This record gives sequence, C-alpha cells and structure tokens, in this order.
Amino acid sequence: MPHAAGGPLRHRRPMHDSASFKRYNNALRLEKEGNYVMALHEYVAAIEVDPSNRDAYLNLGSLYSRMNRLGEAMDCYSKALELGDDYLVHFNMGGILYKRGEYKQAVLTLEKSRRLNGSFPLTLLVMGLAFSRLRNHNAASACFERVLELDAGNRIALTALAIIELDRDDYERSLRLIDRILTDDSTNGGARKLRADVLYRMNRLDESASEIKSLRNEEGQYRSYDEFIRTIPLEIFTDRYGTIEEKIAALGEKTASGDRDSLLGLSLCYLLTGDSDRAIDLLFEAKKNILN
Repeated sequence: MPHAAGGPLRHRRPMHDSASFKRYNNALRLEKEGNYVMALHEYVAAIEVDPSNRDAYLNLGSLYSRMNRLGEAMDCYSKALELGDDYLVHFNMGGILYKRGEYKQAVLTLEKSRRLNGSFPLTLLVMGLAFSRLRNHNAASACFERVLELDAGNRIALTALAIIELDRDDYERSLRLIDRILTDDSTNGGARKLRADVLYRMNRLDESASEIKSLRNEEGQYRSYDEFIRTIPLEIFTDRYGTIEEKIAALGEKTASGDRDSLLGLSLCYLLTGDSDRAIDLLFEAKKNILN
C-alpha cells in the first residue's frame, strides 16, 4: 500500500552478516537509482547469503508490491513475520489485501497492526477505506475520526468523512470538513467540486452556482454541468427549427413566467453559444422554481 513517500513502509536497519550487508546495501543503491530489476536480484542474493536477513525480506516485499507482484510481496512479508513481528509488516500485508479487494481479510490484518501500534495513522486510514468498501460506514467513520485525532490535516480522512456525512444528510458537518481541506489548499479541485455539491443539496444555490462557474474556468477541474445539460432531450424545445439566437429570444419570453422546461431549454441554448456562466445561472433558476 503506497504511503506518503510513494511506496510500502520498509526497514533499513544495519545487518550483521558482512556479505549479506554488502548485497543489501548494493540493492538499496540500485533501487534508489531506479534499477529495480537489479535491486531485486541483489535483495534475493542477500537473503540467499543470510536467510535470517529480515530487512531484506521487507524491502524485497516493498519492491515487489510497487511492481504490482502482490503474491510475491505477500510471501516476503510472511517470511519476515516468521523472523519477527511488528506493526509495519501487518500494515503492508493489509495494504496488499486491500489492493486485491480482499477487504475483510485486510481489516483483520490491519487490526493486528493497530493492536501493536494504535497511534499509526496509516493503519487506521486503510482500515477506514476497507470498512467503506464493506459498506460499514459507522466503523469507517470511527477510523477516520481517529486518523484526524492523530493527523488533523489528513485530506483523505477529511474527504472520506465529508462524503459519509453528506450521505447521512449532515450537510453542515460535511461542509465544515471540506472547508478544513480548503483552508490549507484553496485550489483543491476535488474538494471544491464536493463543496459545490453540498451547497446544492443545502439549497444554497447561488453559492453552488458561483463555485461551479469558478471551477469551469479552471482547466480540467469541472465539466459535469456540460455533461449534464447535454443530456436534456431535444423535445424540451417548443420549436425545433430556427437559429439558436431565435430560440433564445423565444424562450426568453417564456422564462418570465418561471417555466422550468423553458429555463432548461434556454440554459442549453446559452451553453451551445458558449455562454456557460449564463447557462449555469438559468439551470439553478430552474432548480429554485422547483423548490418554490
């Protein structure tokens, strides 16, 4: 399971057998240089010289995991466990089980890591994700809450909790959690999109529309409005013929009465002419009329 540094957690303690120590250090150097194939061979050689070389098993398991050779990684971690128990080995094994989609087994393995070290946030984070996959949102929520006690700014835990609270219809708490992310990272597109969704559900439509328009103008951040509006059937138009400009003029008269279909149709017309901001305003105006 990847962590903040980009790979499974590993040990780098000194070794006692000189030949194994040399092969192990050479493997570390090769791995740092990006030569994973030769590093792999050196870790294997270090183990052949000294079968009790636990750290070589751990680093070899980490390397296999990053190469997506998960079965071989699990074998290495199992060998490491035979030579000594610690929370990092169980964490890495739990991470592999999670990647395999074996979520129940992942929880059981990660629980062993948690019992050995209850203050390691990554174990609790992956446990929360596994519980989420099992649709046990109460257990997932408890894990994420504990992660935030240990690491208040953890964005994965904040985002996951925000989505759980959104599903529970606790929009106020969901919004507070999202705003905690944006306090440290105001340009986080995923959090801003989620914020727009929460505001929409709270019927704070003007704020939601403003957020969506802002996101639309930032490359690659938000296109769901365009995708949604293009699904509106052509039958929404009273007249299928004529230019877009003529349709805008005709629909503009009808929208004065607040007719929802006319507002949606006019929104689509403005989108097709390239005025996305006006299109978004009209879409939210239609939503307001439904609420009223």
